[in-house]
Amino acid sequence: MDYKDYYKTLGVSRDATQEEIKKKYRKMAAKFHPDKNPGNKRAEEKFKEIGEAYEVLKDPEKRKLYDQVGSDWKKYQQAGAGADDFNWQQYAGQGGGRQRTNINMEDLFGGGQHSSGAGSPFSSFFETLFGGGQFGGNGGDPFGRQTSQTYSGARSRRQSRVADTEAQINVDLADVIRGVEKQLRIGSEKMKVKIPAGIEDGKRLKLKGKGKPGHGGVKGDLYLKININEPDGYERKGKDIIQTVEVPVYQAALGGELTVQTLDGKVKLNIPPETQNGSMFRLAGRGLPEFNNPGKRGNYFIKISLRIPEKLSSEEKKLYKKLSELRS
Repeated sequence: MDYKDYYKTLGVSRDATQEEIKKKYRKMAAKFHPDKNPGNKRAEEKFKEIGEAYEVLKDPEKRKLYDQVGSDWKKYQQAGAGADDFNWQQYAGQGGGRQRTNINMEDLFGGGQHSSGAGSPFSSFFETLFGGGQFGGNGGDPFGRQTSQTYSGARSRRQSRVADTEAQINVDLADVIRGVEKQLRIGSEKMKVKIPAGIEDGKRLKLKGKGKPGHGGVKGDLYLKININEPDGYERKGKDIIQTVEVPVYQAALGGELTVQTLDGKVKLNIPPETQNGSMFRLAGRGLPEFNNPGKRGNYFIKISLRIPEKLSSEEKKLYKKLSELRS
């Protein structure tokens, strides 16, 4: 069994904060998502590796266990120990209490089929350390494969929960301004889900009676956890949006009109002379709406980032040198 460095997989340091891990995961997941790389098996495998790493590092308890055991895994294995030799109670809570771990297939695979058929899509290292997962067949649907597990004592006993199911759904930041309608397939059923404008990252939407069937065929509820993708150069702060825009240094010095493509359409700004790097321009009422109150919106800020020219010609160098002499 090969030890997997989940920190290396996500490209973060071992002392990275939860927010840093979350941002890096989102960026990498967007890059390698199967929808953006159709037919690319390497991208699909990379997406699964990223999802496996995030499944561990996003959870403080799992991360603690991984940090304490993962780095010494080869020594542990060479000593002849097995998965059942772990004292899971040490990591699963106080006393002999149980810990439930939700494994989100939409988060890991984006709705794609896993490569191992009826087997677990996780690596053997993940399975041994955290118990892996057993996923029922529901037409390959990521929501239908959602399973909850309980761990007790030194041996994990998997139990399928018969009621509620949770999955993640990705939403672009631009869609949060107006709201968006997403089409989902749950088992053999297609449905449309409205994502309200102004919804916050991590919020959950409840779809009553759309979860997995339990005993007697009664279905539980499906909870969709919202995962908002923030593109590079954009930052959300409550109802406000901050967009960083590059401006040539000469335009910032001389001033002039600047056309900006925002998430809510094009706007024209008058840049005053001698605009400094980091200057902010406020577009009042152009930000995100308040959740369940779309008439009340935040502000949209344009943050200036000066762009220094590259590959200067000899004439341009002379002019910059002359300017330097005049300002000295």
